[in-house]
Amino acid sequence: MTLHFSRKQITYLVLAIVFIVGVFYLTYLLLVKPVKLNISQLENSLETEQRLLDVISNKRPNEVPVISSTEIQKRIPVIPLVEQIVMDVQRAETLSESRVLRMSYSESEFTLIDETQPEGQQEAANPDNSTETKQETNDNGTDKQTEERETIDPELIDGLNQITVTLHVQSPNFEELEKFLSALEHQTRITSVNSLRFTGTPELVSVDQVVEQLVYDVTISTFYMPKYTELAKEAPKLTVPPPSNKKNPLAPGLEKKDENNQ
Repeated sequence: MTLHFSRKQITYLVLAIVFIVGVFYLTYLLLVKPVKLNISQLENSLETEQRLLDVISNKRPNEVPVISSTEIQKRIPVIPLVEQIVMDVQRAETLSESRVLRMSYSESEFTLIDETQPEGQQEAANPDNSTETKQETNDNGTDKQTEERETIDPELIDGLNQITVTLHVQSPNFEELEKFLSALEHQTRITSVNSLRFTGTPELVSVDQVVEQLVYDVTISTFYMPKYTELAKEAPKLTVPPPSNKKNPLAPGLEKKDENNQ
C-alpha cells in the first residue's frame, strides 16, 4: 500500500517535526544544561577543597606560627624606649589621680641571682627564688626532704637589660596608691614593682584636721633586649605630641601681669 501525501500535509509534518525538536532543545537549554553546569562547578570546587585539605594535612605539626617582632617588642623591646616608660607613668597618674613629684631611672644588666655570693647567702637573700621543699615518707616511715628548683634557661635572659625607675609619688589615699601600682603592673610592656616605702598619715582626732596626702617611694623595673638591635626598626612607634617651640614658658596671662606690674 502506497501512502501519498499532499504538499500541504508534508508542510504540516515538517512543521511538527521542527516544533518537537525545538521543544526538546528548549527543554535542554532551560532544564538540563544549567544542572550540568552546576554539577561541573561543584566538582571543580570539590577538587580545590581537596587540594587545600591535602596541603593542610601535609603541614608539619611542629611548625611554629610566625609572630611579628613588633608584637613581641610591645612586651620586651630591643631598645630602651624610656619615653614609653614616662608615658606609662603618666597614664598611671591619670588613672589614680596621683602625682609624680620626682622620677629617676638607671640601666643595668639583668641578673637572676648574685653569683658572687656563697650558696647559703644566696638562699638567704632569695628566700622565694622558686624553691620549694616537700616532705616525702619512705617505706620505713622516715621522712625525707626533696627540693624542687625551677630552672631557667640562661639563653632566655642572655643579654637582657633592666631599667630601674624610682618614683616619688603623692596620692590622695591608700586606694589611689593601689590604683597607681596596679596601672603600672598591668601595662602591655612587662613591668614589675620592686619595692614600696611609705609612712602612714596621722590619725584624725578632730573635724578641723585636714587629711594629708599620702607620699611614698616606689621602685619599678622594666626590661629590653639590646642583643637584637637589628630589630630596632620594628620597635613599637610612640605617638608623642610635637614640640610647642615656645620662647617663653610662662602662660600669656602671667606675662601680661608681669608687664603691668613693671
